[in-house]
Amino acid sequence: MTRYLGMAIKGMIVPDSSAAPASGSANAVLQRVANRPIICHVLERMQRAGASEAAIVVPESESAQVRACIDAEGPAGLPVEYLPFVASEALEGTQRPDALAPVLKAAVDFVGDEACLVHVAEGLLDHQLESLIAQSREPGTELVVFAARSANDGEATGLAARRLLHLADVAPSARPLSLTGVALFAPGALRRASRARWWKAGALDLVAIAEQLLAGGARVQVELAGGWRSHSGQVADLLELNRIALDALPRRQTSIPGVENRIEGDVEVHPTACVQSSSIVGPAIVGPNALVLGSYIGPYTSIGADVQIEGAEVERSIILPGARITHIGGRLVGSVVGRDARVFRDFSLPRALRLNVGDGGEVALC
Repeated sequence: MTRYLGMAIKGMIVPDSSAAPASGSANAVLQRVANRPIICHVLERMQRAGASEAAIVVPESESAQVRACIDAEGPAGLPVEYLPFVASEALEGTQRPDALAPVLKAAVDFVGDEACLVHVAEGLLDHQLESLIAQSREPGTELVVFAARSANDGEATGLAARRLLHLADVAPSARPLSLTGVALFAPGALRRASRARWWKAGALDLVAIAEQLLAGGARVQVELAGGWRSHSGQVADLLELNRIALDALPRRQTSIPGVENRIEGDVEVHPTACVQSSSIVGPAIVGPNALVLGSYIGPYTSIGADVQIEGAEVERSIILPGARITHIGGRLVGSVVGRDARVFRDFSLPRALRLNVGDGGEVALC
């Protein structure tokens, strides 16, 4: 794998067939963590890892929305090509292998004979991509698939992970492993693997790709990559992705005018935001035009643009743009507050819980 060092790598972002649309969102990849859509974090990480350009395999119905999002918030200086497909055809790919032929050919043509970093659109590694590529140096390896230890010891190693460990002739781990959504192809390997039926149920079939490459005499490597999380529509996924993204932000402590503010740890506050008489403990981020007044913002909290928080305590949460949280009388923890939502304490009588919860919403009373 020494060929990767100093060599341009192309990035390819693919959908995760297990990802479900999140509540209130048509597309999981556009869910915001650390104040940016997940797919923008993926592109930025690819760029830092040395990708000279990237292609995104995206459902045709979502292509315009994803393109607009990346144009507005994606990393500067990284050319992006869009490869749309019809989602219903992707799901029928095992019965109709030719249905996706145009987009698969376009993906192979885009990569050509260069090295390729493939990354699922909805997930993030709890690890720097550049260091993973640097340590993948075994000669003759055509494909490196990254695996992660499961956070739950009660889980078993997944079937796909077991098959790849067997193909790579790697002894099973004492702790359960699962495949991440990241793989590294040697120069020309993706083109050589494209003779296999390597697209299944809307995602790359890495096991089929590995089998094809091994049949041609190549070597496949499974590399441990630390933690991994992909968004499957659950709030817990978003909060973990938010933690991973905040941990990866450049280390900084924003200086906020006023002796009544207390800042601890890595905190990023947008220049247009206003923080008064508040404590913020990082890692945390406060977006443009946000107002934080007389409040406590705890670790792993993302405050979006135009958010207003007054007289409240918020920790390990995602507050999306335009939301308002005022005088709630308790600490908000492990929560996602949607765009333009209002969370407040009503002092009028008679006292009671009065909720306005949208479709798919969840309220936990503790």
